[in-house]
Amino acid sequence: MSSDNPLDQVDALIASDERQSLPESVDAILKLIEKLPGAGPLVWAVRYESEKQRKENSELLISTMLSELKRLSFNFEEFRNGDHARRDEVRRLVVDGMRKAEDLRDRKRVERIGKILAHAITLPLSNFDKAEEMMRVARDLSDADVLGLRHLYETQFEMLKRHGLNFEVNEINRLWREGLSTDRIEGVLRPEWPSIFLKLQGLGLATAVYRIETELPLNEQPFALLPKGADFVRYIQGAVGTPSAIKS
Repeated sequence: MSSDNPLDQVDALIASDERQSLPESVDAILKLIEKLPGAGPLVWAVRYESEKQRKENSELLISTMLSELKRLSFNFEEFRNGDHARRDEVRRLVVDGMRKAEDLRDRKRVERIGKILAHAITLPLSNFDKAEEMMRVARDLSDADVLGLRHLYETQFEMLKRHGLNFEVNEINRLWREGLSTDRIEGVLRPEWPSIFLKLQGLGLATAVYRIETELPLNEQPFALLPKGADFVRYIQGAVGTPSAIKS
C-alpha cells in the first residue's frame, strides 16, 4: 500500500484478498462438510454469503465512519501529516472494528461501530482501549437496548455530572418515579424495561439501586446510569449537542 493514510489503507484493505478468507475454525469445518456426498453446493453457498456479508459490513462501517468524520469537520490533512504513531494506532483500531463488524446481521450495530471509530479518531488524546471496549458493547446491544440506555442518559446524565460521575440514590429514585408517568421508552413497551436494564447492568452500563419505599411501588426497581454507559452514548452520537439531541 503506497499511502500512509490509515483511512486509505483500510479502504484498500476491504478490497484485498486479506479480508476474503473465512476464519480458520469455520474454514476447517466447511472443508469437513464438503467431503460429504452432495454437500458441495451448500458449502459454496455458505462461503459466498459469508464473504458477501463481510464485504458489505466492512463497506458500511467505513462509509459510516467517513460520514461522521466529515459531519464533525475532521481535518484529514492535519491527521495525515500528524503523529505517525497515532496514525498507526488508528489503523489498528479501524481494522479491529472491521473484524468486530464483519459477522453482524444487524446493520445498525455495524453503523454504531463506525460512529464509535469516528468519535475515537476525533478525540485529541484518544483512549483507544476504551474505544475498543465500546465496539465490543456495540456488538451486544439491540435497538431496544440502545433506546433504554439513551433514556437513562437523557434523564440522568446532568445529575451524574453534578455528582462527579457518581449517582445519588435519592435523585435516582425521584427521577425514576417521574419517568413512570409513561409506559414507553421511545417505543419500548413497559414490560420490556426490566430485561433491557438488567442486560445494561450485565454490560456495566447501568446498575440497579436501592428502592426508597416512599418514592416507588414495591415491584419497581430503579436503575442508574454508569459512566461507561454515558461514554457509550456519547461515542455513538459524537459527543455533539445536548442529551435530548442524541440519535442512535
